[in-house]
Amino acid sequence: MITCKKVQELLSDYLDDDLKEAVCENVQKHLKDCPDCMIHVDSVKKVIRLYREATDTSMPVDIQIRLHDVLKKAREESEEETT
Repeated sequence: MITCKKVQELLSDYLDDDLKEAVCENVQKHLKDCPDCMIHVDSVKKVIRLYREATDTSMPVDIQIRLHDVLKKAREESEEETT
């Protein structure tokens, strides 16, 4: 059984479809059974989508800095919850 911590470690590769099929299936099974990890993965996917949409237009530097700070804080809080 894969752990929440392992899902966090594999998240980037999972979202990039760079995992072996068996590992990907284990991550998907964990996500199906773990609402906290599923929420985290969905949140990261939304951030990626928003980032891609935002890069189509110029974003003011102060907003970029605030967004970076919010994302960093969210990641740190998520890591604290899984430890």
